[in-house]
Formats: sequence, C-alpha cells, structure tokens
Amino acid sequence: MIYYSFSRILNVCAFIACGFIAISCQQAQPTEEQPIAETSRSQATEQPTEVETVTLEKTPFHQELIANGRLSAARKADLRFRVDGIVERLQIAEGHRVAADQLLATLDDEAQQQALQHSALRRQKAVMDYEDQLLRLGYRAADTAALDEEVKQIARLRSGLSDALLEWRKAEKDVHYTRLYAPFAGKIANLKAKEYNTTAGLEYVCSLIDDRELQVEFAVLEQELEFVKDAKSVRVTAFSEKDKAYEGKVTSINPQVDKSGMVMVKAVIKNQDGGLIDGMGVSVVVSRDFGDQLMVPKEAVLDRQGRKVVFTATDGGTAYWNYVQISHENSTHYAIKEGLKLGDRVIYAGNFNLAHDKPIVVQHDNP
Repeated sequence: MIYYSFSRILNVCAFIACGFIAISCQQAQPTEEQPIAETSRSQATEQPTEVETVTLEKTPFHQELIANGRLSAARKADLRFRVDGIVERLQIAEGHRVAADQLLATLDDEAQQQALQHSALRRQKAVMDYEDQLLRLGYRAADTAALDEEVKQIARLRSGLSDALLEWRKAEKDVHYTRLYAPFAGKIANLKAKEYNTTAGLEYVCSLIDDRELQVEFAVLEQELEFVKDAKSVRVTAFSEKDKAYEGKVTSINPQVDKSGMVMVKAVIKNQDGGLIDGMGVSVVVSRDFGDQLMVPKEAVLDRQGRKVVFTATDGGTAYWNYVQISHENSTHYAIKEGLKLGDRVIYAGNFNLAHDKPIVVQHDNP
C-alpha cells in the first residue's frame, strides 16, 4: 500500500516537470512575427548605399570584333641621289615634314658642271660638222626642213651630232641629279647621309613616309569573314595611347585562308593629327551596326545565382532586382533582350554589394 502511493507521487512529479519543460520551450520558441519585425527594424536603421544611375533608352548598338594589327605607310620611298658625289648640304632632319617637290639635299656639282660645259662644246662642234656634211652632199643648212629624213640621218652619224646631243642631254640631267627633291609630301625618316661625306656606298639618303593615310593589316578567323564584310567602320588604337582612337574603313580581304584558318584583312586609317607611326602595333576594332537597342554599361550587369542581374532604382529609394537576357555585347555595353524597359533607371556604379529592396541614394543620374 505504501509502495503504491510512493509510485503515484513519482508519476505526478514527473508529469509536473514535463509541463514546466514544455512551457519553457514554448516561451523560447520565436514566433513567425519576430524575424519580420527584426528585419524591418534592421532596414529602417541600415545606411543607404550611394549609387549612380543611367536612364535606359534605345540607342544605336555596334557589335565589335577585336584584333591586333600593324600599321604601314601607303606610300613610302627610300630616296637616293642618281649620281655620286660629296654631300654639300642637307636641308632636312628626321621627323621633319616636307612638301612635294621640296629640295632636300644637294651635292657638290663641280664635276657635273664641267661635264656639261664639255658636252656643250662637243655639241657645237658636231653641229658645224653636220652642216659641212650637208654641203658635201649638195645641201645647205637652211634647207634642213625640206631634206629627206634619211639624208639628215646620214649627216648626223658622219658628223657625230647624234652622240654629242646624247652626251649633252645626259650631262644636263646629271647636274639636275645633284639636287634631291621630295617626290611626294611626307615625313623624313632613317636619315643616313651626312654633310661633307661621299654618297659612294651609301644605301640611301633618307626615307620619305606619307603618313596622312596609313594601312593596317590584321588577321581574322574564317568564321568571322561575314562580320568583316558587313562592317562599316574600323577603329584603331595604339598600344601606347589607348585613350585615342582613329577611324578607317576596310579596303581589301585576301581571298585565301592560311594554314591556321586565318584571313588577312587590310584597312585604311586617317591619321589626321599624325599620332600614328609607320610600323606601330595597334588594336583594331571592327564594328557592325545592329540598329537601336536597349543598352546598359557592362558595369551594370552582375552574375548572381548563375544568371545575369541588373539593379534599377525605384521611386521609393530602394534597389530593385531584375533578371535580364543579353542579345549582343561589345567592349563597353550589353544590348538587353528581356528584363528591362524604356525609362528604367539602371544602377551601374555602387551596385556590387546591393540586394533587393536595399535602401539607396542616387549620387549621379545620367539622362
């Protein structure tokens, strides 16, 4: 009997203990409303993120193909004197720009002048001998216009007039050849001649480069040929000055694919300010127009959960998460196929650590 009462007392105590444990657990369990309240308080106290936006609109989109190339002058010549002699005067220096037919250098022409005088005397003597030959044949010099051509030819040969005239004309040209003139406008390069030095053994005096238009040659894959054929413009940037671009157009495509599957393309570039140099390595961007597209800066597009995301600014001062699809891209922008609409304020700066509905402050809004 006593044993039975003691057992009942133990059961009652155990039941009461379980009840206390259950009540304690229920009080420790957070309600569904608590996280929401805490989140709301967290958002209310969170500092807004500073961002920059751009208003989305349709603008012409140019798809790009990028390659490396090398510049070469369309016109380039190594200039030489046609006669040997001592360089008397140089009127040029490397890098100087010269006009067409400008005098560049002169030789000491004493020997050529003497040869010209000697040939002039020989010509005079030959003319006298020619007239004597005509008299022997029964003609006078005054009748030359009416003479048969064969008779005149015989008289020239016997008098030596033909040879004298050739020698005199050559001496005149040799005097002219002691002056070096620019065959076209351009810049002086590779100046090798020196004043008071002989030209004997000199490869050339200097090079003349017409750099107003330069040709760039670059290689593209055969799969990219259609893109190049449809391209309307080419933009060239020097590796040493990437902030300055020069415009041009494709002029020829080599109709042959090499062993590496590449095709050589040539384009002509306008070198308005002379900033490009013959032989310079450049980056070539071939552009093709895809018409008006919804374009966003590349900085605006983020990779989140394996998809492309763009944040836009809401009127309530928060960031809005948008999944987007991209149709085209170039070096600076994406063309958006789906996910955004005209007039959206796209966040392109300060967006890296953004989240949906996060408070923002727009520091700069580009129209």
